[in-house]
Amino acid sequence: MRLHARPVVGALALVVLAPPPGGFPPSSPAPELPELGAASWALYDARSAIVLAEHDSDVERPMASVTKVMTALVVREQAGLHERTRISPEAASVGESEVGLVAGERWEVEELLEAMLIRSANDAAVALAEHVAGSVEDFAALMNAKAAEMGLIHSSFTNPHGLDDDGHYSSAMDLVGIAAAALDDPVLARIVRTRLIKFKPDPGGRERKVHNTNRLLGVFPGVVGMKTGFTNRAGRVLISVLEEGERMLIAVVMGSEDHFADSRELLEFGARTLTLDDRLLAQLLDEEGGGDAAPRLPSDPATLARMRSIEPLTDGQWATTELRGTDLGGRIEAWLRDLAPVIAGGAS
Repeated sequence: MRLHARPVVGALALVVLAPPPGGFPPSSPAPELPELGAASWALYDARSAIVLAEHDSDVERPMASVTKVMTALVVREQAGLHERTRISPEAASVGESEVGLVAGERWEVEELLEAMLIRSANDAAVALAEHVAGSVEDFAALMNAKAAEMGLIHSSFTNPHGLDDDGHYSSAMDLVGIAAAALDDPVLARIVRTRLIKFKPDPGGRERKVHNTNRLLGVFPGVVGMKTGFTNRAGRVLISVLEEGERMLIAVVMGSEDHFADSRELLEFGARTLTLDDRLLAQLLDEEGGGDAAPRLPSDPATLARMRSIEPLTDGQWATTELRGTDLGGRIEAWLRDLAPVIAGGAS
C-alpha cells in the first residue's frame, strides 16, 4: 500500500461552470493545524483514503517498536494462531522490553502476538521470527519482501523488534500504510486495542500480567490502538488510531519528545476536519428507501459554489491527497460532466 501526499491546487477545476448570481461565497476555513514537537508525522483518514496533513512524512527515520506491527503482518501470513513454538535461549535473552519468556517454554503464536503488540515484548518478537523463518535474519528478509509488495519505498528492516540498528528505518507515511494493513486483519485489530492481558505464570510461578504501553487507550475517547515505540536513536514514536462515527483516523508521529501529546493534538485536529466526502459528496446525494443514495442536482447557488471552491491549502502547512486521484474525485468528475449543461443553464 502506497499513500501519496500531494498538495491540492485547484483540485475541483474538473468542469468549468458559470458562476452563480452574486459570485462564489468563501469556503469554510479549515481548523488551524497544531504545532507538534515530532520530527515527522502524518494524519490519514482511512475510510476516505485521504491524507489530511503531514510533515516530512517520507523522511526515513528509526522506528523503534512500531516495527512490531510489520512483524505481526508477516507472522499472520506465515503461521497459524494456534501453532506452538518452543522458546529459544536467544529469544528469552534478547532484553529491553519483554514479557518474561523462559527458554524451553512452549507458547502459541496468538499468545506471542498479544505479548508483542500489547506489552511490546522483544522476546516474543524474536520467538515469532524464529518460529516463522528460523532466524532473525531470515525473518527480516520476509519483512523486506512484504514491504516491497506493499510499495513501502522508505522502509528497511533488519530485525523484528525495532531495537536500533543501521539499515532499520521507516517513514511516517509508510507506517500509515502498515497500520492500515493491520487494521484490515480482525485479529490484529482486536489485539492492539486490548488494554490488559494475563498470561500463564512462568515456570517459577510468577504472574505475567501486562498493560498496554499505549496510554491513550481508555483515556482518549475513540482511540483503538495501535503501537508505541522508543529508543535513544528513534526518540518516541507512536501509531495511533481513532474511531469516531464512520471515520477512522490514523496518526503517526516519529522523533517526538512526547508522542502521546503530539498524537492527541493530531487526532483532535483530525476530528475537527471535514473530509472531502463531508464537504462534497453529501451535496450530491439523496437518500432513497432502504438507505441507498442516488445522485441529485444541487438546487441552490451556494451549494454549487461549495462544489467548486474548496479552499486551497496553504503551502508548507498542509498536504492532502489530490481529489482527482481518489474514487470520490472520479465520481464527482463524472457527475459534474453530466450535469454541467443543466447547471450552466440554471446559473445564467
